[in-house]
Amino acid sequence: FWRSPMRSITLVAALAAATFLAPLGAAPAVAAEEEPVTWSVRPGDASGEDGRSWAEWDADPGEARTDHMVVTNHGSTEVEFQLSAADGYFTDTGRFNMLPSDHESEDAGTWIELPDSVVVPPGGAEVVPFTVTVPDDATPGDHPAGVAASILSDGEGSIGVESRVGFRVMTRVGGELVAALDASASGSYDGELNPFLPGGIDVAYDIENSGNTLLRTQPTITVAGPFGIGSQTIQGAEITEIAPGETRRGSIRIPDAWPLFPYTVSVEAEPRAVSEQPPIGGAAA
Repeated sequence: FWRSPMRSITLVAALAAATFLAPLGAAPAVAAEEEPVTWSVRPGDASGEDGRSWAEWDADPGEARTDHMVVTNHGSTEVEFQLSAADGYFTDTGRFNMLPSDHESEDAGTWIELPDSVVVPPGGAEVVPFTVTVPDDATPGDHPAGVAASILSDGEGSIGVESRVGFRVMTRVGGELVAALDASASGSYDGELNPFLPGGIDVAYDIENSGNTLLRTQPTITVAGPFGIGSQTIQGAEITEIAPGETRRGSIRIPDAWPLFPYTVSVEAEPRAVSEQPPIGGAAA
């Protein structure tokens, strides 16, 4: 099910003001007067890394799967890494991340069981199995989470700094997939109220993933006067990945808008499948 909504607002400009986690490479962490710790975390199987950038699978409610994370210590001393799982999300720049350790997970991060820690020898790697169990009442669609290995290093004063490296674990629960985006906008006219001088229209818009599957989109913003007079169409920044329930905010300026009549601004965002996902890794400090 695909839905491509459009939301419009009207701007009055005629002689009145208008109202309206880090890539998968190794990550260093430095403790005071200690040798830096450098490590990486990648998906794998029981024998080691398997070339994946992240873990993803299709599952039914009640189904369980065991996967593996490979923690590699690139330093010269033995390190005990703390292991964790948490709900995942995509930042405004499209980068995948995990909830911080002081935020409680409520979705797929709670489906993952893994050991509390692992000790990795210098220059070595350890394969750590973890299990994803989908609850019987899980809703259909995409559920992002992540797994990570971390250390706590000394910060300023008594504050410790947690450094994490990991990768995404994406579970798609079987059922009806709904690909839907909602768009809303606000705007204002900026310029002299002089019919012989053009101004501009500043538009701020929100795109919300109101469906249940991971999507991408390229918002289109159109401004037009009565009967299409002075129509202009501008594309907003591409949204490469937006998970269910997430909202992206953007803004553009429409130039050369004359203060002679009301303008209508519409924002349209067509849901598109994420067919080619960039190699985004896990969370990092």
